[in-house]
Order: sequence, then C-alpha cells, then structure tokens
Amino acid sequence: MKFSTKSPLEMKAEQIVQQQLEAYNNRDIEAFSALFSEDAQVLQFPDNKVLAQGKANVKELYKKLFDNSPTLHSELVNRTVLGNRVIDHEKITGRAGVDVLELAVVYEIEQGKISKCMVIRQKTD
Repeated sequence: MKFSTKSPLEMKAEQIVQQQLEAYNNRDIEAFSALFSEDAQVLQFPDNKVLAQGKANVKELYKKLFDNSPTLHSELVNRTVLGNRVIDHEKITGRAGVDVLELAVVYEIEQGKISKCMVIRQKTD
C-alpha cells in the first residue's frame, strides 16, 4: 500500500493545477481563467518574457488559443509537487500551426489561485 507523503498545501496545489488542466482540455475558458489570481503572470523561460499579466490578459491569451485550436489537448507526462509549486511535463497536440509541442510548466499557487505560470518550451534547432 502506498501512502501519500504530500502536505495539505501540496495536495491543494496539485488539485488546482489538475482542475486547470481539465479546463484546458475542455477548452472551457471560464473554468480555466477562474483558477488564476487577479494579478497572475504567465512567463516564458528563460528570458522571463511576459506572455500575459493579470487574469483578464490570461483569459484573452487562452481564449484565442482555445478558439483557434478545436482539437487542443494536453497529455500530462509527469507531475512533481513541491510545496505550493507544481511542475508539469506536458505534451500538447491539436494546437493550431503546431503538430506536437512538448513543454514543462511551473505553476505557483497562492491563496488558492495560480499566481504564476512559467512555460519552458522544448528547444528546437
């Protein structure tokens, strides 16, 4: 029998990120954006380029993606939870203009919402 060694904080963080993944796969912009804090940031690694600042911008960014990608799907390859941070390795299919996109995303959870999302794309040469 396997026992969970995750703290309540880690379990809550993982639950929030899982809900976000499910909303992403359902392309449900309302459920998806509801999981982000008002001052949430979506950043690109390694240059910390701001892709979206604030819940309204996050919603706008992902609404365009959802609207343009009717078969969008993220497959969770691996997940690690460290305190209030969740690191997901994801394989994205159905994204407009891209066959398969592999990336890692670091989510930071504060007060029950995603406050920061750092996207690390697989480097292509």
